[in-house]
Amino acid sequence: MVERSAGIVGPASFADVCVGYPVEGVFTYAVPEGLPVRVFSRVKVDFRGRIVTAFVLELHGKAPSGFEVKEIRSLIDESPIFDERLLDCARHVADNYFGSLGEALATALPSGERPSKRYRHPFAASPPRSIVLTGEQQAAHDAIMDSFGSGSAFHLLHGITGSGKTEVYMEIARRFIGEGASVIYLVPEISLSSQIFERLYEVFGEELIVYHSRLTAQQRLHNWMRFYAGDAKIAVGTRSAVFLQCPRLGAVIIDEEHDGSYKEHSTPRYNARRVAFYRCRKEGGLLLMGSATPSVESLYAAERGLLKLHTLKGRYGKAVLPEIEIVRLSSARPEAMLSTALKLHTKRAIDGGLQAIYLLNRRGFAPFVVCGECSAVLECPKCSISLNFHSDGNMLCHYCGYQRRLPEACPACGAERLEKVGSGTQRVEEIIAGTFHGSRIFRLDQDSSRKKDAIFDLIEKMRAGEIDILLGTQMVAKGFDFHNVAVVGVILADIGLNFPDFRASERVFSLLLQVAGRGGRGDVPGRVIIQTLNEDHYVFGFLKNHDYYGFYRHELSVRRALGYPPFSRITRLLARGPDEAAVEGAIARVAEVLREGLGGVPNATVLGPAKAPLARIGGNHRHHVIIKARDIESIRPALRMVGSERLPRGVYLEIDVDPFDML
Repeated sequence: MVERSAGIVGPASFADVCVGYPVEGVFTYAVPEGLPVRVFSRVKVDFRGRIVTAFVLELHGKAPSGFEVKEIRSLIDESPIFDERLLDCARHVADNYFGSLGEALATALPSGERPSKRYRHPFAASPPRSIVLTGEQQAAHDAIMDSFGSGSAFHLLHGITGSGKTEVYMEIARRFIGEGASVIYLVPEISLSSQIFERLYEVFGEELIVYHSRLTAQQRLHNWMRFYAGDAKIAVGTRSAVFLQCPRLGAVIIDEEHDGSYKEHSTPRYNARRVAFYRCRKEGGLLLMGSATPSVESLYAAERGLLKLHTLKGRYGKAVLPEIEIVRLSSARPEAMLSTALKLHTKRAIDGGLQAIYLLNRRGFAPFVVCGECSAVLECPKCSISLNFHSDGNMLCHYCGYQRRLPEACPACGAERLEKVGSGTQRVEEIIAGTFHGSRIFRLDQDSSRKKDAIFDLIEKMRAGEIDILLGTQMVAKGFDFHNVAVVGVILADIGLNFPDFRASERVFSLLLQVAGRGGRGDVPGRVIIQTLNEDHYVFGFLKNHDYYGFYRHELSVRRALGYPPFSRITRLLARGPDEAAVEGAIARVAEVLREGLGGVPNATVLGPAKAPLARIGGNHRHHVIIKARDIESIRPALRMVGSERLPRGVYLEIDVDPFDML
């Protein structure tokens, strides 16, 4: 346990604090007589005319000169709620993701001011459940624990869908907890944390806490303090749970490590995977990342020896991988989006008392143009990225700014059957309901999942057979373990595949293989129908054979040729504001400063400026510049130069290191 300073001071003392704003440095306040302020606690201060939360970093008796010192207004915490380890981690996050120390601490710490115990999970208390591993699971478990004991701290578990990765995670967590250490268990989605929490609660009972944004601020503070004190030994949560503090960190487990949800989209834009790496290296913990579809970067790191790779090749119990069928759609029109094969297999399943899961991929939904004859998609000749169709008739690359007019005929085959894809999906749910009259449909998306106990309701209804078709967005692909699903249907696999992003193919391949894995998990054989406008795309060949490694090798060769990660690091700088001319001028100046600053840096390339794919959000115009470089350290001085540039009034600049997408 890191020793904490008592930090009680007298009436003439001062406190150095930082605040959760984009301002550098610390600020000194006087400590009122009798107020028991402690280092690593939170207080209320008057900062530029506003009463805000501040984080106490140091107590001393040296009065600042040259200005009148304000007094701390009040205490939030009567005792410390973090220590030097979190302060060190926050400094690392601030430095690497271009935020202030105060912003990093505000991101890491709960915002609640009074702990609340009112959170109640819906699971009944039961005797602890034992964990029984198969021979393959036991071998992976033993290899991880043995190598950790010999100094290897970073591990990647690649297990096919349904192979029982969760059982390995739980047994490793049990081992660490038995030795008096604590475990952080990260999941990508709140919806997934609910089901994982149920399974973990059966094993760990009241030693378990949950930590995510659906809890109130007071509930998050209560659970933070339980974990910090060591009263709870294992925490399951989404990306912000990576900052949870405990007496001794044993392991951080990252489930579905490939998922983009581990990347934060507001300052500081940290990646929870990289933060976990840093914490485990500094605190001597074990890092175990797992997925059925590891990210290209993670598997490449394993091949280079930075991670130790372990595999699970068989499904748990008697389950077998489902058969995958690729079906070409004749048109992108909504009324044509249910193929004969999907309708036939779904009807058979429902009539037999079985269930179906339909995936409607809304993420990465950007208008693109496809040839209805040869299925070719119009791409940028410089970036191998899909050109997006705009309402003015132009096709635009959102990486380098290349543009051309929409041609009258397909450049590949000459057919005059170019179709614009990117609208009409809102009708798909109505079409499903109209096709399968009387079927019980449950829709799972961001809106429906916010309703109280919606996920628990879904789990119970699926298990009870009260749902015929589960229709959902990406959430249905993540971790659900239903044993009565006979059919999995993907409405239109091309959505996202032609998104203007170098990770588009990887993201879609992972999503489709993951959702395919929801089928055939029990005694019922599974059938997966993947509908597409272009069945010749290489992704579908690998999908049909469940060939993750084949896809990985192909993707790696493309990335190597184009200099994309893992062979480079990407940084995105985005300017936004209500005045488009001011935004364009600002991003042009940013690009100019970058090209000047990176002139002597080898293998550093500046792409753009160009309009962002989502060129306008909330009244703000958005333009960006993208940097490809061998590492971040070499371009950091240029990024600092850009950060100090004075921007036009109303224009804001975002610096995003290792962005997961380019929206």
